Amino acid sequence: MESDVAERNRRSEIKSAIAYALLFSAAAPIVGYLNLYLQRRGLTDAQIGTTAAIMSLVSIVAPPFWGYLSDRWHDRRLPIAIASFGAAVVFLAYFSVSFPAILLVSAIFALFNNPLIPLLDALVLEQLGETKERYGRVRAWGSWAFIAMMVLFGMTLKKQGTAESLIPALLTFVFLRIALGAVAFTLPRNAGGKPTGKSNWHSVKELFSDRDWQIFLVISLLSMISISAWYAFFPLYLNRAGVTDNWQGYFWVIAVLAEVAFMAWLTEPLMKRIGLKGVLLLGIAGRAVRLIAYAFPLSFPALLILQTFHSLTFAAVHTASVTWVSIKAPPEARALTQTMYASVLMGIGSAFGAQVGGFIAEHFGLRFLFGLAGAVNALALLLGWFWLKEPSVKVESVSLSQSKALALTCDTKGGCKE
Repeated sequence: MESDVAERNRRSEIKSAIAYALLFSAAAPIVGYLNLYLQRRGLTDAQIGTTAAIMSLVSIVAPPFWGYLSDRWHDRRLPIAIASFGAAVVFLAYFSVSFPAILLVSAIFALFNNPLIPLLDALVLEQLGETKERYGRVRAWGSWAFIAMMVLFGMTLKKQGTAESLIPALLTFVFLRIALGAVAFTLPRNAGGKPTGKSNWHSVKELFSDRDWQIFLVISLLSMISISAWYAFFPLYLNRAGVTDNWQGYFWVIAVLAEVAFMAWLTEPLMKRIGLKGVLLLGIAGRAVRLIAYAFPLSFPALLILQTFHSLTFAAVHTASVTWVSIKAPPEARALTQTMYASVLMGIGSAFGAQVGGFIAEHFGLRFLFGLAGAVNALALLLGWFWLKEPSVKVESVSLSQSKALALTCDTKGGCKE
């Protein structure tokens, strides 16, 4: 019987890995080329910052809404599928509207697209149970897919093209989101898709009133404000540094290869050795060093070397953060907690970072912007060093043996008998 459970868990991890691959391969054209496309359409740095800020502001309310639905119905598949299909359809409007309409399109697009990562994270971490340290290995497949897409763009895009030349790369987003929506229905359903009949807001409210949780949020928010400016304007920075369109893809390949290496081989041993706090602060330190470096004139080889810091600036911070949230979240509100955490970071943090970053970039330049962002991350590092406490793993109301017994009653689609 235990071998059947192990095989079921293995199949579940494979399906989750496929979902991550589709989720993050679609992120490649967005991260690498959407803002560059908008710039070539005639948008200024400040307008691009406003567009990113609008998307982030929507993220304040959108992820918790989707997370609440996911928790209440105990069916993570349907919200992921609906959000994927919706993002694919709305994204097509980017190719046919002017700047004022782009703001509206960006808001609707964010409503569907931004909750997908926390929704899938909540599902996968819930399935992993007491083996949450395996999250990095499953999530790494998303990074491999991101790499594959960037290599493809590097091979097919021109060295220096127009806005129209980027449209085929951006259209891959639409097809990949449709594929994710279809694959979502193969994922575990969680508790048979029946409503709980109770609200999860009270337990989450208690968590957000906890002082240790508030300190974690403040540190995460400061770090996100600074790194969001980098995400919004790094493609423009590379373009102004003379990096061609095809080489922009290779830059991201190097970054995500470093990310994959960290997630696949370093996340688990580092978490066991230095704890979640250690991994989180290591990542924030990497962000500070990387951002401050961009404030100085850099050669092409130096820019390439800095891409390896993505192992810290994304992989370390992300894996530590989502695991931290999963440990602290109330069992009946895991998706809601993940999505509310995402709304604070991607909503408040990214909106502030992108909007203010656009103003600073336009008036003082990108080097000054990145240097200031690095200083903010250094502040977050100091606060974390002195004030952040390692999260304690809460004992669930159901024992491990009871959990195994319950798992044996579950069918292969994740539905459980009462």
